[in-house]
Amino acid sequence: MFITAEHLTRKYLLKTALNDVSVRFAEGKIHALVGENGAGKSTLAAILAGDIRPSAGTLCIDGKNTAFSSAKDALAQGIVLVHQRPLLAKNLTVSENIWVSTGSTFFIRPPSAELLALRQTWAPALQLTAYVRDLGGNLRFYASLLGALLKKPRCLILDEPSAFLDMEERKSLYGRLKELAAAGTTIIVITHSTAEALQYADSVTVLSEGALVAQFEGAEAYRAWLENAQRPQAEGAGTGTPRAVQGSCCLKLDHAGARPKNRPALLDASIEAPYGQITCVAGMQEAALGTLEDVVSGMERACTQGSATICSPDGTHSETVQLVHGGLSAAFLRRHRCAIVPSDRTFRAADPHITVEQMLSVYARSGTRQLAQKLIQEAGVNITPEQRVSNLSGGMLQRLILARELSIQPELLILCNPMQGLDIQSQGKLCRTVTGLAAAGTAVLIIGTADFPLSLCSRVYSLEGGKTRLSFSREAQG
Repeated sequence: MFITAEHLTRKYLLKTALNDVSVRFAEGKIHALVGENGAGKSTLAAILAGDIRPSAGTLCIDGKNTAFSSAKDALAQGIVLVHQRPLLAKNLTVSENIWVSTGSTFFIRPPSAELLALRQTWAPALQLTAYVRDLGGNLRFYASLLGALLKKPRCLILDEPSAFLDMEERKSLYGRLKELAAAGTTIIVITHSTAEALQYADSVTVLSEGALVAQFEGAEAYRAWLENAQRPQAEGAGTGTPRAVQGSCCLKLDHAGARPKNRPALLDASIEAPYGQITCVAGMQEAALGTLEDVVSGMERACTQGSATICSPDGTHSETVQLVHGGLSAAFLRRHRCAIVPSDRTFRAADPHITVEQMLSVYARSGTRQLAQKLIQEAGVNITPEQRVSNLSGGMLQRLILARELSIQPELLILCNPMQGLDIQSQGKLCRTVTGLAAAGTAVLIIGTADFPLSLCSRVYSLEGGKTRLSFSREAQG
């Protein structure tokens, strides 16, 4: 199936979700659709799948002008969308959900040979008799995917398919998708991950704030554009007077351990984050990356061992606390001029029910309106202080939280999953901001490095099986 969209626009009362977008998706290829939250990716996918109708523009399927009134119309043309949060009935089994999704009214029957074959190929770990309420996010995705594949799509659209998958599951999924594309299916994958787009996609379409930024054929063209967008020199890197002894230790974590009830255990983590350098910790959530984030940001109370030390910028004094006694707290970190951007921006760093002004002025005692307006301008976000945080996209929220945290002029900045939800322009700006801070003497600790250029880092730690190891050090390289 060859899909051409010309000048697609989707307007709502208070915003334009898609603005004059023209793209092409060739048959038999994997097409990545990338951009931050609110970029228009899901809106474009919903138009292609017939879930919503465009306000303007045309859609052509195999050269013929087409207009969908519903998802049923799109399905008749062979277009199927698998949502990021699968539309499944939690009190039905996987098999029952699949038959309902295919339009069957009599679904209490043994799985067909076709369904069993698809399960064996795509998701052998999925039990068709299991109730959806008992499944994790990865298996719920596969349950929805199998239902989509039973419809024999000519165009398969996947919205953030790897959101709940580990590394091996991602490799397996994309391997199967390549086989499906080779057989002639057009595949469109919505993703935040530039790494996935580079590794697996035949073309990459970049959206930002509802507009088309670029569409690339092949990974090399996209890679060259990424490298240019992420260069740190353009925005004040190295400006300012260093206020710390470059390379002296700011934060030191010694043999930290924690065993939360419902999350992976952190067994032995030792990290040093020096002033004037960017330190990264790479790993998967399954390897206790989230637990490490909670320990380092002072939010974990299940610590079993270890200590944390923060040293002054001039190296004249330090303070050490024991983790098992809850010494590393958010209050302790704030007292030492630490800024924190957690991976959970929505509920840990903000609250969707408060106003933008309230969120941005948590460190202010007066002049909150003026401060909020200043930070909004610095972040380049189109919002007013009186609007609710719930009106912000994920990328907009992150930019505002970072602006708020940097307003305290931190000596230590902890960034967790910093690239999550950002489009490429915002990623490039973040890289320039981070390198500029490090050049001015700030210690930067990044936890969760997906899509972050490790070439900018002076130290890279790997977290595997709950344990850290130093996998790269610029000092060791000479």
